[in-house]
Amino acid sequence: MTVTYFAYGSNLHFSRLKQRVASARVIDKAILPGYQLAFHKHGADDSGKCNIIVGDAEVHGVVYEIAEREQSLLDEHEAGYTFHQVKVDTRTGTMPAYTYIAHDEKINHDLLPYHWYKLYVLQGALSHGLDADYCSLISLQNSINDPDAERNDHHFSILGIELDKYRS
Repeated sequence: MTVTYFAYGSNLHFSRLKQRVASARVIDKAILPGYQLAFHKHGADDSGKCNIIVGDAEVHGVVYEIAEREQSLLDEHEAGYTFHQVKVDTRTGTMPAYTYIAHDEKINHDLLPYHWYKLYVLQGALSHGLDADYCSLISLQNSINDPDAERNDHHFSILGIELDKYRS
């Protein structure tokens, strides 16, 4: 048994998702109409993480297939979110998929993502060939340095990006 999962945040970065759920397989890129992307979910590291909210826009992402037995592994990484079914538009038509939406009490509009987190989202979007204008919106998202140097260095190493560009 498998689960169809719509990723719009850091799980767009395929190697990041594969570390979390080894069975992940790309089905197609997709668009979720009637929602917009926000970086306002309070993460365990006190930074802003991606969320989707109802709005007059659309969220671009990727539909993955994951083994149902591994969904609990993904749920652990997505603490503070609820698994919701949505309908996404793919190149072959509309299909149901599950995605994560943040709990209301986890929303904090004053938070910003760390540079490395934003880059997981942006690199993932670019690697899947998501709409160039949408990728530009992600790149324009304000982000901040991670005060935990070890965690920061770890993520930049995974991303394969020189840290000097992001040091304050």
